[in-house]
Amino acid sequence: MRALSHADDLIEQAEQRGGVLFLEGGPGTGKTFLLDEVKRRAEASGFVCLPATGYRDERDVHFSILEQFVHASAIPDGIRSALRRIVGNRALAAPSGTVPSHDVQGLVSALVSAAAHTGILILVDDVHHVDPASQSCLLHLARRAQSHRITLVMACPRTSRDGIRDHLEFLGLSGTRLVEVANLREEEVGQLLERATGVGAAAGPTGAVHRISGGNPALATALVRDLHVDPAAAYPPPVRVGAAFRTAYVAGLVRHPPLAETVRAIAVLGDDSTPLRAARLLERPPGEIEQHLAELDRAGLLENGGFRHPAVPGAVLSMLGAELPDLHRRAAALLFTEGAPAPAVAQHLVAADDRPDPSQVRVLRLAWQQLLMAGQPDRALACLRLADRAELGPGQRGRIIAAMIGTLCYVNPLAAEPEVNRLLAAARAGEVDCGALRLLVLWFLWFGGRERAREVMTRLVESCEPSHTHDEVRGFQALIGCLWPDLLADPGVHAYFCDAGGTAAPGRHAPAAMSASCAESVPGGRRLLAPSVTAPAGNDGHDAVERPSVPAVINPRWFRELDLAAVLELTRKGEMTLADRLCEEQWSRLTPDELPARKALLGGLRAHIRWNLGDLRTAAESAAYALELLPDRSWGVAVGMPLSVLIAAHTLMGEPHQAVQYLERPVPDEMWDSSFGPLYRIARGRYLLESGRPHAALTDFTACAPADESRERNPLGPLGWRAHAAEAYLALGEPERARRLVVAEIVQGDRPTDARGRALAVLAALDEPGRRRTHLEEAERTLRATGSRLSLARVLGDLSHLDLAEGLTHTARARWSEARGLATECGAPHRVRPLAAPLDGPPAPAGPSLAEAGRPERAVPASTGAATGGLTEAERQVASLAAAGRSNRQIGSQLYITVSTVEQHLTRVYRKLAVQRRSDLTGVLGLLS
Repeated sequence: MRALSHADDLIEQAEQRGGVLFLEGGPGTGKTFLLDEVKRRAEASGFVCLPATGYRDERDVHFSILEQFVHASAIPDGIRSALRRIVGNRALAAPSGTVPSHDVQGLVSALVSAAAHTGILILVDDVHHVDPASQSCLLHLARRAQSHRITLVMACPRTSRDGIRDHLEFLGLSGTRLVEVANLREEEVGQLLERATGVGAAAGPTGAVHRISGGNPALATALVRDLHVDPAAAYPPPVRVGAAFRTAYVAGLVRHPPLAETVRAIAVLGDDSTPLRAARLLERPPGEIEQHLAELDRAGLLENGGFRHPAVPGAVLSMLGAELPDLHRRAAALLFTEGAPAPAVAQHLVAADDRPDPSQVRVLRLAWQQLLMAGQPDRALACLRLADRAELGPGQRGRIIAAMIGTLCYVNPLAAEPEVNRLLAAARAGEVDCGALRLLVLWFLWFGGRERAREVMTRLVESCEPSHTHDEVRGFQALIGCLWPDLLADPGVHAYFCDAGGTAAPGRHAPAAMSASCAESVPGGRRLLAPSVTAPAGNDGHDAVERPSVPAVINPRWFRELDLAAVLELTRKGEMTLADRLCEEQWSRLTPDELPARKALLGGLRAHIRWNLGDLRTAAESAAYALELLPDRSWGVAVGMPLSVLIAAHTLMGEPHQAVQYLERPVPDEMWDSSFGPLYRIARGRYLLESGRPHAALTDFTACAPADESRERNPLGPLGWRAHAAEAYLALGEPERARRLVVAEIVQGDRPTDARGRALAVLAALDEPGRRRTHLEEAERTLRATGSRLSLARVLGDLSHLDLAEGLTHTARARWSEARGLATECGAPHRVRPLAAPLDGPPAPAGPSLAEAGRPERAVPASTGAATGGLTEAERQVASLAAAGRSNRQIGSQLYITVSTVEQHLTRVYRKLAVQRRSDLTGVLGLLS
């Protein structure tokens, strides 16, 4: 490599003419290595070598370099004696450090005498640290060196604040040669790797090593040590910046204090670093810092004034020790003065770890908001924790704690529990604002703490005026409705929300019925007074209770939360298509750094909406993704939303084993009284019904019936529990009870909902054959309006059977094809019954209705057994597998039911279809053997 060729050149010059050679290079560029190599080769060639190194802490010791020469090995006695005379008489040096030339003459004579027989090589490393007396002697020797085969080789960095008169006196001597010690080229790094590992450079990570080290020999060598390359391993291995590299980087800087100081400033300032800021931080002239940065770039320690690898700043900052907090403190003051963004200032305040003053608290709160918006909750939380250490009034303290809780809830709601206890104590002391009270209510309800939630809600109702924050209160009401609907029925709470709805301008998705329903509930003329929801950013020195009711600082995620409330509002109304459109719009705007809890809640809501629209695949995928974002305990009562979707979706997709896995996951007891409880019961009931347990399914379905029919509809959309329960009654052979339920569902209103469509489909099966088509066609219109694709697919399938029975083969084909396509898109193609006869053949007669199938005393003629409308879905699955030749044990294994259950299903199938044996099922079901 070039270092070795430089060594050859230096030896050659020493042999031929002597003189002065100056080696210049940055930290780690190989100056010391080159001097050692020259010394080794020179001694092998018979030269007399006098090596020494300058040390910063010995600059005040006269003749410290000459004293090192005294201890050199294999030097003539005359030279050693001359050196001892000078070193022993330190008074020779004047106060300025100069040494009279006659006092050095003895040393010169000894060196000249020895040079007549052999070459003399004087090697001085880090010459910028040489003491003035030794410098004076070396300069005296340098003026005579070239005439007497005496060679001085001196190494130093390019830049140094405390150098030896900028080396001008040495460089100005005739014959002085300046040698640039340059970095390694990429191919030389490859050679270094090959020698260290025995593997060709082409196969190794040459490019990465050269890029990270900048070609700096010391850093490249250290990286090779960090690699620990196994010659038998696959290439290229990852380049690991380990302890050897970090040590080499820091060690190189330690020997160059001015450069080290500049690098530390760059590391402290981080992404906000500029040459001018570094100069101001260090209180140095900008030109000097720019010179240092250029030198560091040339040496490969920096690249364009920045670090080449993210592991380097931490290693540099570790050098500072006790100085680091002070540098961060100064950096914070500098950036604050310059008007830098709040997160940049806050970063240094947090690193300095001092108790903040009021102005710094304002910066920390602003930084919290911006960092939270940027998806950096850990940094945002660090700002709040530092602000919490300041001298704050009670109102300020409450707002800081509330902000910490809100931040933690975005990531992991359960982690906020310690701060919740602090905020509750402050709330009981009357030291928090309305926004903090609302946050407490929702947190307690999320985890089922209803008594504490009621306590805080009572305080909120008594002290807060909601009229000026209608949109926020509207979202608050929607969330309470999900978490504990019973709280909304409390007269005081009901009046609170009525006051908000009656006095505020309605939002773009405001519930139309709110004002009307509240008109009779507000006590005569009662007006609620309250402080502001959020504290203004500029008045942190005052408590919240002293503020007028004026909204101030915008919540970092305010507009997004309004959209989330709008989605809940649309689901409450059953407007699933509109809710899906708005939810998908929000979902598409999520960024990779979106906060986990919000992403989980939005993902669970998206899954619920997609489930209602019959998109089973997307619903299951979104629910599973959402469920993994948070630990189960952090979901609180809301865990029922993703679990209900997964249970129901996998059940209808014909994957009962997957549904069982989610049924086995524990849920909190408090979930059952939330709006998520009925969702879970409906899903579990569907699984029970499909697995042949209609009694248990009916229990779950009927448990969803509200105790008070006048209660506001479920915030997560119409449950349609009556239609589900009617199907369970049919499976139990009780068509009249089923009829009563579906009629009650239909008369609920004339709005198109999935529940109404399914109820009409069940009524079609219950009613006389002449009215069957009318009900099914109305169900089709209803379901097309709601966008419920899976329910629509089943209705279209039933209509195609009617069409086929009446000889309308073209219409039957079109409807069945659409039904099959919809069911396939939803992930449940098996939910559409296959037609019992070829579409182009003679029409098959209409089969029995579900009502007829539910009456065991009415036999079904064999000629009409082709229509399988009387079978439940579980019976149809068992019958299809039996017709395909599966044994009872195989059927039970495939459907995850017992052999006894299979036998019971087959008994009912034989009775309903009026067949005697398993082989008859093939023709009846239209399957090929």
